Amino acid sequence: MKKIIITSLVALTISLSSLSAYDLKSNMLLLNAELRDVQQGFISSDKQGVKEAIDKFAKHAEELLGNKDNFAKMLPKDKKNKAKEAVMSAQIIAHNVQIIRDAIDNKYGQSGQIRREESQRAYTYIEHACFRCHNIVRD
Repeated sequence: MKKIIITSLVALTISLSSLSAYDLKSNMLLLNAELRDVQQGFISSDKQGVKEAIDKFAKHAEELLGNKDNFAKMLPKDKKNKAKEAVMSAQIIAHNVQIIRDAIDNKYGQSGQIRREESQRAYTYIEHACFRCHNIVRD
């Protein structure tokens, strides 16, 4: 409950600090906070916490990164051609979010250890997709 309140306060602060609903920095900070909640759920073995956090993160990641034209509007003129990288990251994120959801729901009847390892690996792939996009767009 405490982490949900903290994430909500961060999200509120970020949204109030931005005049634009699609301010890139504010949205990235929000995604980062939500991804930290996923990580915290893994660390504390809180399946329900992971599920709630990954659902919020996935929704916001798709809204922010999933549309090339909308994402391009947030980039400087000389970086607009890099918006396709955000869409690719959104696809990688969506795929790995599904792996985490399947593990939580035990969709394939795997042991708890295998499900934890697969979902944690998927989490690291999500992180990698974020870093990859940042590195490409920032250069």
